[in-house]
Amino acid sequence: MEKPAWIQLRSFQDTKVLLILPCNAAACTGSYFRAEVYSKRGWNTWREADANLRDLRNKGLVGFAAADSSTLEIDPADPLGAIVLETEMHRVKNPTGEDWGAPSWRWFRPTDAGSWKKLDNLTDAYARGIHRVADMGIPYVFALVNPRAYFLSLAAAVGESGLLDKWVLFRIPAHPRHLIPAVREVVPVIRAITVGEGRLNGGIYHIPKLFQHIQIEETVYKHKLPKRWGAYGKLPRFNEVEKKWRLIENIIECQ
Repeated sequence: MEKPAWIQLRSFQDTKVLLILPCNAAACTGSYFRAEVYSKRGWNTWREADANLRDLRNKGLVGFAAADSSTLEIDPADPLGAIVLETEMHRVKNPTGEDWGAPSWRWFRPTDAGSWKKLDNLTDAYARGIHRVADMGIPYVFALVNPRAYFLSLAAAVGESGLLDKWVLFRIPAHPRHLIPAVREVVPVIRAITVGEGRLNGGIYHIPKLFQHIQIEETVYKHKLPKRWGAYGKLPRFNEVEKKWRLIENIIECQ
C-alpha cells in the first residue's frame, strides 16, 4: 500500500500542542486529509498545516482535531462531542459515502421567531468535546475554524468551560478562500510555542491581514445574536487587533 503524503498521529502521548481545524468535504470518507482528492477546490487546511509542521508532527508534538458539526447528524447526544481527534476520524464517516454538506450559517442562525436550538445544540456538543480535550492534559490548544456558526459556538463553549484564558482561538473570515492564508499566518507561532520559545495568553486573536474581510462579511448578517454568543460576535477596533498580534510577532521573532 502506498504511504500517505501526510502524517497521521496514532496517539497523543507526546503532544504539546493541539490544533483544532475546520472539518472539510472529506469528512464523509473518514479522513480530513483527503479533501483535495474528494474536492478540487484546494481548501484543505489539514494538508497545509501538516506540510508546514511536518518535523514536529513526525515527533508527535503537534496533533490535529476537527470542529465538526456532522457529529450531530450521526449522534446528537454523542458524549465525545463535536471535536474529532485525528486518531478517530472514522467517527464522521458517512455510510452512504455522501458529503455531509458545508455548515452554512443559514442552518444555525436564530430564526425570525427567535429560535436558536441548532446553535445551542452545536455549542453544547463543542462543550462536551472541550471537556474531553481538557482532560487529555495537552499543554496548549489552538483553534482556527472559519464557519461563523463554528467559531461562535466554539468560542461560547470555551468561555463557558472557563478556558478562554488558556485556549487560543483565531477568528478568521468565513469564506474558505481565506483558510490557507490563515494557516500560513498561525503556523509560525504554533511552531515557536511547540519548541518552547514563548508563551501566549489565551483569548481570541484576529489576523490583521484578514481582518478587513471579516468586517465586510459581518455587514451581511442581519439577525441579532442571542446573549450566549453575542460577546463573541463583536469585532474589536483594528488598532486593538494589531496590538494583540504584535504579541504573536514577538514570539515568532524569538524563535
